[in-house]
Amino acid sequence: MQANHKTLGDSVVPLNYCLYLEPDFSTFRYHGKVIISVKAKIRTKKIRLNASELTINSVYVDAGSVHGKAAFKVNEKEEEIGIELPAPVLGDAELTISFEGVHNDRLYGFYRSMYREGNSTRYILTTQFEAATARKAFPCFDEPEFKATFDLSLRVDKELECVSNMPIKSEKQQKGGKKLVIFNRTPVMSCYLLYIGVGRFERIKSRVNGIDISVLSTPGKKQYLSTALEYAKSSVAFYEKYFAVKYPLPKIDLLAIPDFAAGAMENWGAITFREVELLADEKTPLARKQRIAEVIAHELAHQWFGDLVTMKWWNDLWLNESFATFMASKANDFVFPEWNIKTKYISDTVALALGADQLKSTHPISVMVNTPEDIEQLFDEISYEKGGSVLNMLDNYVGKETFRKGISSYLKKYKYSNTEAKDLWNSIDEEAKKSGKDRKVAYIARSWIEKAGYPVISVRRSDGSILLSQSRFTITPNSDPTLWPVPIKYKYEGKSREEEMLLEKNESRVHTGEKRWIKINYGQNGVYRCTYEPTLLEGLGELIRDKELSSIDSWGVENDLFAMMRSGRIRLDEYLEFVKDYCFDARYPLNNSVMGHLRFSFGMFYNNTAIRNSVSEVLRDYSKDIIKQVGWTRSNDEDSNTTLLRGSAIMASGLSGEQSTLSKATKMFSSYITSGKEIDPNIKGAVYGLASWTGKNETAEIFREKYVREEIPEEKNRLLASMAMSSSPAIVRKALDFSMSGKVRLQDTYILPANAAANPSGRAVVWEWTKSNWKKLMKMHRIGTHMLGRYIDNLRFISDDRQMADVKHFFSMKANMRDDLKMPLLQALEVMQANKSFIAANSRR
Repeated sequence: MQANHKTLGDSVVPLNYCLYLEPDFSTFRYHGKVIISVKAKIRTKKIRLNASELTINSVYVDAGSVHGKAAFKVNEKEEEIGIELPAPVLGDAELTISFEGVHNDRLYGFYRSMYREGNSTRYILTTQFEAATARKAFPCFDEPEFKATFDLSLRVDKELECVSNMPIKSEKQQKGGKKLVIFNRTPVMSCYLLYIGVGRFERIKSRVNGIDISVLSTPGKKQYLSTALEYAKSSVAFYEKYFAVKYPLPKIDLLAIPDFAAGAMENWGAITFREVELLADEKTPLARKQRIAEVIAHELAHQWFGDLVTMKWWNDLWLNESFATFMASKANDFVFPEWNIKTKYISDTVALALGADQLKSTHPISVMVNTPEDIEQLFDEISYEKGGSVLNMLDNYVGKETFRKGISSYLKKYKYSNTEAKDLWNSIDEEAKKSGKDRKVAYIARSWIEKAGYPVISVRRSDGSILLSQSRFTITPNSDPTLWPVPIKYKYEGKSREEEMLLEKNESRVHTGEKRWIKINYGQNGVYRCTYEPTLLEGLGELIRDKELSSIDSWGVENDLFAMMRSGRIRLDEYLEFVKDYCFDARYPLNNSVMGHLRFSFGMFYNNTAIRNSVSEVLRDYSKDIIKQVGWTRSNDEDSNTTLLRGSAIMASGLSGEQSTLSKATKMFSSYITSGKEIDPNIKGAVYGLASWTGKNETAEIFREKYVREEIPEEKNRLLASMAMSSSPAIVRKALDFSMSGKVRLQDTYILPANAAANPSGRAVVWEWTKSNWKKLMKMHRIGTHMLGRYIDNLRFISDDRQMADVKHFFSMKANMRDDLKMPLLQALEVMQANKSFIAANSRR
């Protein structure tokens, strides 16, 4: 164990939990008893374990000659119980603890989730224990390194179904209409992976490679389960082959939970999901189906990487999340070749990583955490997307088969145990050496996970060759001297294939001779940006225009150029000229990226009429050109990229002020409302958004009424997002108040504020609304749900001194701050400063 984080220590470790729970749906309280078999490594009279928000009734100890009642003291602030034994113990012992708990409605611990069945309100009980909230359900050693087996039994009403990590061993009928459900013993695992579910469920099931796979929901949603089942079967089959390790449990359940703070949770053998991340049918938009496939593949990857092999401590959370993010793309690229997942992974995941990591206030992938509050701040784009991007870079650097063999070796060597990052790199290094390669995997990986940020590679001509130099990229000025070992692939004019090098110094020279162009980061698998001198950029632009550069490399050039503009290295008008000269009639994902970047610029200069109009003109022409190509109607044989692009183009065109688009969208919406004429689900979000943008109070009321009546999670979320898209700040303010009305599930309350912050007109009211509701928001979103920080993220649009000062003052007050908000606030303030500089630099003529 590491000595510099908050830990129970390793002098007493758990071996097995025999956990009995008796929930009560009428009071939402439960009685429990846990018998924890432990091993005392040293003679001790004191044992500490975790517990919070529980009533501890009694503690007994049985350790041979030492047995009887033990004194205990609850320290709620430290979330611990200190147990004083009657006499010292050494070796094996049993602690029997009787306790009571509450099924809260705050989305953590052993909580309740509400759903409607006809006109009746019903509940299921479910758990969410990551990162450190198992202690809020039962007394335990709530740290990932404390792996133990679990024997779970539940006494419940006889008509209810119980779900846990393992199959049911037996059910015994008892008096009073109750039954005792006993589950098979689990393998050794961390507390945060235990799952307990009780309620009425519908399920469909199948088998793959001898494994029972089921998808469950609350009653009335069975017709939305088959898509997820097929996705899950495909992913499991892929992972068993890729890892060359058999799935270790006899079954996998995937459960759609009505109230759930995270997107999903990898409980071993009983994975929980937000309903919107699991339920689908033939009307579900392609983008949502791809998201569902991604989340399912992510959580199933965890069954090996995170559950079978688990990090020792939360500083290596990224080992779980980065790997699952990376592996999900591999699985879906294999299962759905028509989706072009490789391109999507780079243009979405890698792009998100680069965007999140461009702040001075970012953090390394691997970062020391000391408390549960620290852990909360790590469930972010660095732990997921950047870590996954670095793994993708290493996969391409070392070779895909060598990388796969290294992963397989790692899983086989460390199964049922805990590891640190170095164990993974050493396994891959060993495989590289077996194949005759010396790829310095451990050395490169260590640099990338231990250092915050990433480099920008400056590319310029010098004496008949190309000079490459690296420095840290941020969107605010920095003097950081950090250097990275950068695996670089490149291709230049006249070369039929790419070359590679490892840039370890500040600069290096590529001997090319006089060339019109060179493309660094060829294939876009590197986690860095590039900036080219004007003549080289012009050469790349011509390749993009003439479609002689691949779609993903074309995307990379434009994406990096936008980042140079965002950070003040070039001006907005230079970026707009590049788009006009080279990026029209472009392929996916470049065309989608350009529209997104033009929309960003439109929003940043929304209050500057002259600059806004110049951006709008380019956006209008660009999106109109795409609509002309793809039309408004989906054809049966079109590719997935076209389907995804259409809605983005319609939305961008409408926001730019294109009247033909606004007119068609509002007519479609009116026809849908008055006569029920269906809208293609792939453009429904855009049509709703533009109807809201142009609509008045009557339109806003339609959205609210439809939301209250709607049962399908995907449509409910679409309606919430649309409510925030009005061009009237007053209507947006009313929509924000609706999010706090009790008619929106706690898990979804962030959707309206997030979309209002993305709406250039709605931003006018977001900060004042957030400030006036902050006390309520703090009570609603407790530590353990990862949600409150999102409301601070919403403030990243701010760009003026007055509001920035107000934000700083507001959060300087102790009553308005929590430890889990420190990093979101620091990063939001840095983005605000970057906004201010960006606007000032481009407002000068």
